[in-house]
Amino acid sequence: MKYLVLFSIIIAACTSHPVKKQPSISSAKIPVQQKEIFEKGKVISNIQCKSNPQESFSFYVPLNYDTAKKNAVIVFFDPHAGAEFVAKKFQHLAEEFNTVLISSEDSKNGLTQDQTAEIANTLIAETKNRFAVDDQITLAGFSGGAKVAMSATSNASVNSLIYCGAVSSIPKKNIGVLGFAGVDDMNYTDLLLFDQSLLNSVGNHFFIEWKGKHEWVDSANFRDAFYWLQFNRMRNHFAAIDSGLIKTFLTENEKRLSKAQNDFGKVAINNKIISFLGGLYDVSKYEQATNQLQQIAAYMSTVEQRQKTLRTETAMKQEYINAFQSKDLNWWKPEIQKLQSEKDPMHQRLLGFLSLAGFSISSNAIQQNNFEVAEKMLAIYKLADPKNSDQPFLEACLFAQQGKSDLAVLLLQKAVDLGLIDANKILQEPSLQSLKTNDKFIELITKMKSE
Repeated sequence: MKYLVLFSIIIAACTSHPVKKQPSISSAKIPVQQKEIFEKGKVISNIQCKSNPQESFSFYVPLNYDTAKKNAVIVFFDPHAGAEFVAKKFQHLAEEFNTVLISSEDSKNGLTQDQTAEIANTLIAETKNRFAVDDQITLAGFSGGAKVAMSATSNASVNSLIYCGAVSSIPKKNIGVLGFAGVDDMNYTDLLLFDQSLLNSVGNHFFIEWKGKHEWVDSANFRDAFYWLQFNRMRNHFAAIDSGLIKTFLTENEKRLSKAQNDFGKVAINNKIISFLGGLYDVSKYEQATNQLQQIAAYMSTVEQRQKTLRTETAMKQEYINAFQSKDLNWWKPEIQKLQSEKDPMHQRLLGFLSLAGFSISSNAIQQNNFEVAEKMLAIYKLADPKNSDQPFLEACLFAQQGKSDLAVLLLQKAVDLGLIDANKILQEPSLQSLKTNDKFIELITKMKSE
């Protein structure tokens, strides 16, 4: 039971961070200010929030941004506070679709729900007060950032949500919801089930699968998020109907239809056109095509197989959760080897699930000085994801907590060899503070900072 409780609390976390205390400031009290003039066409970082200078954000405003008009906007939340990374990743789309991007530099995994709620509400208010944007705004997040964005939909200024890679509670009703799931994401089945749960709770929602893993959606696929936002603005009368943009969207998706490899893929594209353009364009042609395709035996067989895979994968995840406590490493070794021998997406997703479980449970157990649980989960983590630098990093934390300083430094070196390059992550980790007087530790940190 202790494994299940630990896992249910922290499974969504992808990394641990020191908690940053946020002052208690109500965003509702921020005075309305005249819109500011910002540099255009360039990602700008480290902009302090006026209501709370301890918080900051990165932004991008397109060259056609006009302070005399209300522009489209997306507010982003990254699980690692990677504000500049996200803004740069999508700035070319923001330029093309004339959309302002705002990205939090404070929201990240490891903070409490109250802290992330304060960060989100402050950033939403800053966005509306300082930028010339729509009265109702769109939030977007990946992994832990998706959960922050979902929670923040309770803010009255939010009317749409874009989530990637993770889910939490169902957003408020009467809100637009667009989901993305990589077919190799360990949370894939959870995302599918969540989308199905929205059928009777949220009206305007759509779900897109793409060939990716647990990561931000690539820009080629996230392009659909910008189309979706602009079409929503037209429906909500925030912008005039743009027949040129509609035509471009249709042209792109007609090409995708011509290249679709099966009927299931064609139905997905047709449904996207129907969902995105409903109320803006006559989509009856695509509705009729979808109805015809859904009667084909091959399509129905694909749907049935997908549902079978969904049930199987969900059941195996639950079995593994139970096995964390009930099975020893003699059981886990051949089980993980079997997963690794299968190259299909489901088995690879399950390996990712075990990797995330190994990280989450072991890191929490180390914080609670529960060394028995930490040792077992780190061993499972190593079997499932041997090239992940977080595994030896956490093992170093465990050894440091146990007073095994030299072993801890050896594991930190292994983490560096596997790709850990952030010396501050090591220096700021509470479990490693006892190593700061260790000569080998000092040598390792000095070398990392010089490279």
